[in-house]
Amino acid sequence: MAYNSLNAKGKAVGAGSSLRITPTNSPGLRPPRTPNKAPQHQATLSLQTVIGTTTTSPHGFSSHDQSKSFAICAGSAAILAELDEAGNVNQRFFRARPSASSVHPVTSFYHQSTPPSTPDTRTRPLSGVKSTAHSAILNGAPANELAESNSSRAWSSRERVKAVTSVSISPNGRFLAVGETGYGPRVLIYSTAKDAPSDVPLSILTEHTFGVRGLAFSSDSQYLATLGDTNDGFLFVWSVSLKSGAAKLHLTNKCTSSIRDMCFMGQTLITVGVRHVKVWRLPETRPASPTKTRHNMESAPSSPSFAPRALSGRNCLLGSLAESTFTSVASVSDHEAVVGTDTGALCFLSDAEGSQKITLVENVGFSITSLMVDSDRSCVWAGGRGRRMQRFPFEVLQSSAAPLSPGLSETPSEEQKGRGPAITCMGSLTTHIVTVDTTRAIHIYPFDAMDDEQSHVETTMPAHRDAVLGIGPLKVPNDLEADFFTWSCNGTVNFWDTLGKCRGSRVIPLEEVPGVDEEASNELRVVRASDEMNVFVSGDKFGVLRVLEGQSWKCMNQVRAHGAEVTGIALSTTFDSCLIASCGRDRMVQLFQITEDNLKLVQTMDDHVGAVGQVLFINDGENLLSCSADRTVLIRERVTREADDGVSIAYMISKVITLKSSPVSMSLSADDADVLVISTADRCVHQYEIPSGRHLNSIRAVDSDSNDAVVMGALTVAGEILGHSPKLLIGVASTDKSIRVYDLDRGVLLTGEFGHTEGVSDVQLLERNPDPSSRTVVRTLISSGMDGVVMMWNISVQPLQAQEITRTTSKEEDEGAKEMALSRPPIRKILSKNELAEFRHEHGTGTSTPTREQSPPLIRKLSKLSLAPSSTKNGDATPATPTPASARSSSRLERLRRTPSPPSPKSTPAKKTSHLSHSNHRSPLDIRSRTRYGGKTEFGSLNMSTEQVCRTLRAYRKKLNGTKENLPSQKELERELGLTLRALHSRTKGSESTGTETDGSGKENENLNIGESSQSPTSSSSHSTEEYAE
Repeated sequence: MAYNSLNAKGKAVGAGSSLRITPTNSPGLRPPRTPNKAPQHQATLSLQTVIGTTTTSPHGFSSHDQSKSFAICAGSAAILAELDEAGNVNQRFFRARPSASSVHPVTSFYHQSTPPSTPDTRTRPLSGVKSTAHSAILNGAPANELAESNSSRAWSSRERVKAVTSVSISPNGRFLAVGETGYGPRVLIYSTAKDAPSDVPLSILTEHTFGVRGLAFSSDSQYLATLGDTNDGFLFVWSVSLKSGAAKLHLTNKCTSSIRDMCFMGQTLITVGVRHVKVWRLPETRPASPTKTRHNMESAPSSPSFAPRALSGRNCLLGSLAESTFTSVASVSDHEAVVGTDTGALCFLSDAEGSQKITLVENVGFSITSLMVDSDRSCVWAGGRGRRMQRFPFEVLQSSAAPLSPGLSETPSEEQKGRGPAITCMGSLTTHIVTVDTTRAIHIYPFDAMDDEQSHVETTMPAHRDAVLGIGPLKVPNDLEADFFTWSCNGTVNFWDTLGKCRGSRVIPLEEVPGVDEEASNELRVVRASDEMNVFVSGDKFGVLRVLEGQSWKCMNQVRAHGAEVTGIALSTTFDSCLIASCGRDRMVQLFQITEDNLKLVQTMDDHVGAVGQVLFINDGENLLSCSADRTVLIRERVTREADDGVSIAYMISKVITLKSSPVSMSLSADDADVLVISTADRCVHQYEIPSGRHLNSIRAVDSDSNDAVVMGALTVAGEILGHSPKLLIGVASTDKSIRVYDLDRGVLLTGEFGHTEGVSDVQLLERNPDPSSRTVVRTLISSGMDGVVMMWNISVQPLQAQEITRTTSKEEDEGAKEMALSRPPIRKILSKNELAEFRHEHGTGTSTPTREQSPPLIRKLSKLSLAPSSTKNGDATPATPTPASARSSSRLERLRRTPSPPSPKSTPAKKTSHLSHSNHRSPLDIRSRTRYGGKTEFGSLNMSTEQVCRTLRAYRKKLNGTKENLPSQKELERELGLTLRALHSRTKGSESTGTETDGSGKENENLNIGESSQSPTSSSSHSTEEYAE
């Protein structure tokens, strides 16, 4: 049995697309209907912990020694981590929406007409304009409300979030600068104060066009240098107010070299890169600091009245290092700095006499990837590949500096290249040193133990090196004390707790096909764990299924289950066996059984004609569900039979759910295991009843303030908490890379957040009850991204107060009442004839409505298909005797059941006389009235009721033969059928007696009719022609 999903758009179109001759009543007489339902709950998604980082260069790292804090990049957010006295790392997150406004607006000098946010020229309905507290698409924090109130419009799904690629902490520790990538990037300056909002920047700088590569604060925190990408080609220096954080463009110049790092050295800016070391000099006199008066704060920012000055720069003579790549630079004093190269050369840059000079200090023996200056211990740390670090005192740097000779350049050796992960960034935290390597892991070492074995004293914050493809829940408690696990494409499986601590790490081996390019290498796609964590099952890109033992992580069995990528795995464990169902892009669903460490293929199901995206066991393995790109969801039922080696298991199709679009994801309802929630590619979410396959409900995944719809993936359904939270639908929107939470019953978007920039691969909801005596449930949402970052969100749902709901509803109704009268349709109220007749019955006196006299009967045109001749000898048409309307209506049913007469030979049509042309004319009103009254005579008649009963009995008998269910009302049915049979028998006997009494008269009438017909063939032909025409 197949059921098609309900198309909400089709209902709306169908209601208004039909053509109506009679105008309908005015819609203004009915109360206006709100196009979007008002939410009855408010929800927030607050970021709690971030695992991993997207920092890959020194531009994406910055540290502050006095506050023991460091900043890194994580997707679309910047993380400011602080090390406390106990050695714990506390994180703060800074991110702003694409439409957010700053506290101190800055007018662009080069792009004065371009707004800082993505333009949106689409029109929005007036009904979508609501209060920020109830209609914000993202969380409803006060800071977010402030940002949205300053913005001219709401945030839409077409405004893509941008990745953060560069960060910088000011030397005074008061400001954090964040740079974005992509087209139209921003540089956001935040306040690092504890009470400052983390999503409302102090200033937003929008001068760059194609991404921000690097940021650097001056030593006095009064200047900020921003460097664009190579395609952007601009270097800007901004003057920053120490009091308010307001910024103003001060200096600018072109810089098209490939820059790897930059920093301030006193009043000079140093940029290093590929065959590039350049010193940019700032003017001696400092302009007035940008301040913001009360008048400027209340009014819009005016355009700049002055042009920025040119930033002068001069390249350094590189000598033998002319072909080297300078990877990092660090300032030692206001006139001295150290520079490192990828060949292992450590150089000393001096600008004491106003003319820069670079000298070679030492070749460290490994490729230098990062440098750090420890002013408290008067030394410089160099980090490179293999996590190698080396310390150099200031005295050694200044005394052993030798000028670079123009001779042979340094060439890296195999030892210098090194192997293993390289240290990307380094920073000093007074008592500790923090590093970020190419595996995206963060290591914190105490300075006192740097000479000892580092692995025993370091604090490690591991992360995935590659894209994280999925999340799996774990049953707690367990031996690892983990709450969930994640896996990446290179085969790494990490186990985490809800605090973000790594409890274990495993590696699943992947086989590679010889002779295949690196781009087509094997990848881990799906990992599933049993409830007891004794079995882990994985599937890779080449279709290989592996079964691993949970404790020893030993591969028990592996088999080539699919000819293409494995897209889904489901487990169903019992006391004696474990069933594994897998699906792939080869259209197959495979069923395996694990018995005594053996993997046995039970069944191969090839019912789908498209790639199968997901499989799911329900009801303890009694049913198996699979969804495919062929727009079907198959529900299979388990059947068993006795065999020689035991009980054989198979799954047979019991229901087929046909959708209008391909399914993307499916999940079971938390409150009802018989309800299946499916998201489709047409941006809808459907609910189906599994036992019957019946469609229950459909919603469209749209924004609350716009008509933007998104495709939902990785669905998760959270149960209802009475008095606190409705039934929640959580999923991933691939359109804008956001995480969304919907009210499943009302179809209203409660909240949504963005954090990943390379796409969200999966989400998983974890629920725990810290106090069993109360109904309080702590919900933690885990999200994984293709950028290698895992984020943990806290979901908070609260019901709106009754006053707020009433205020929102009344406001929406008032918006319809405030419309102009010209924009409304003209009002109408059409009274039907029945309503007008009631007025005449109630008021008998008075002038009656004049009615039209009944027109003469229509003499029908003679048919060419009649068996009798159509004309007389003289050629005049013989008129038929007019039949009364009552006689025609009474015999209509009998004539409709007759078969049409066979075609007659072609005859000459009769000429119409002049006196018949006037009588043939009938008004359309009479024809329409006759058709309407004729239809009423048959509707509800005994003959029609008899046919309906026969059809119902046939359908009931067919259904009765196909089931063995018990019928509680069987006796009542037998009694009703018996009474019906008695009535039919009595009616039959009465009709037979009546026919016997009138037999003689009937024969006489029959003879009379035969005689009349023989005498008047033209009249008979006319009657048959009229019956056939009707």
